[in-house]
Amino acid sequence: MILAFATPLGEDTNNQAEMEAAIFGLTWSLQVGYRNVILEVDSQLLVDWIMRKTKPPWSISKQAQQLQELIRQTNNFKGKHIYREANFAADSLSKHSHTITSLQIYFNEQQLPKEARTYHQLDMLEMANFRRRKIKRIKEPP
Repeated sequence: MILAFATPLGEDTNNQAEMEAAIFGLTWSLQVGYRNVILEVDSQLLVDWIMRKTKPPWSISKQAQQLQELIRQTNNFKGKHIYREANFAADSLSKHSHTITSLQIYFNEQQLPKEARTYHQLDMLEMANFRRRKIKRIKEPP
């Protein structure tokens, strides 16, 4: 783990939140001197925008342009889609961001919130995570 963060982004769409998170992470990477960057996100749409396979909607075109400017500052950049099921730690931090009022940065596993730390440990052990959904049972009428 190099860096993890949670930041309250306010009332926006999930696409805007994904884009802002990518900008924050890439900005930090460049500031500390990383020039070979792999950005893993669970949004295939964001990967397509980053790799310029499709155009982003006008509502986030400014952020997309900012992200492209950051990507140009890298020596080697790869945008990679990972399935949500393989991204529980990040998903947990996203949910945590709704309970905080300011940016929180984590540089090691011990600093992570408990739930995110647990998911990160499972990741390191290469253990599978599963999402469960309750099934509504329809009762037969009498």
